[in-house]
Amino acid sequence: MPTKLITINIRRYLVTQPRSRRQKRLSSYVRDRIAHYMKVANENVKIDSEMNNALVKRYSKSMLPLKANVNIDNGVAKVSLYSEKKPAEASKTESKTVPKKQSAKTGPKEEAKKEQPEKKEPVKAQKKPVDATPVQEQGK
Repeated sequence: MPTKLITINIRRYLVTQPRSRRQKRLSSYVRDRIAHYMKVANENVKIDSEMNNALVKRYSKSMLPLKANVNIDNGVAKVSLYSEKKPAEASKTESKTVPKKQSAKTGPKEEAKKEQPEKKEPVKAQKKPVDATPVQEQGK
């Protein structure tokens, strides 16, 4: 059977549980929900070790929805974390570097100028000029 994506809302369950016991009870809740969705017995649901580690570390404190991939083989549901990238595709995309496209109107120098913001110098207060001529006394 092909892989099926299941999203489990763990907030409903975790809000009702005491903080000290959320970690232990979360894996059994996930097992129950997957057994319900896939219509298999609780004993036939196998949780991947990576999935279990993620449940313990991340989902016991946060209450984000949990996305899981489920495969059913011979009546046994195997559960793993959902990842958008496949392992083979992930390594290909990381190794490639895509150069930026240059438009026909502007060259590489003009694009570099556009990327750098112009620096504005702060406006300084101008001092009033002082007369250097001596003041002459009148009447003497």
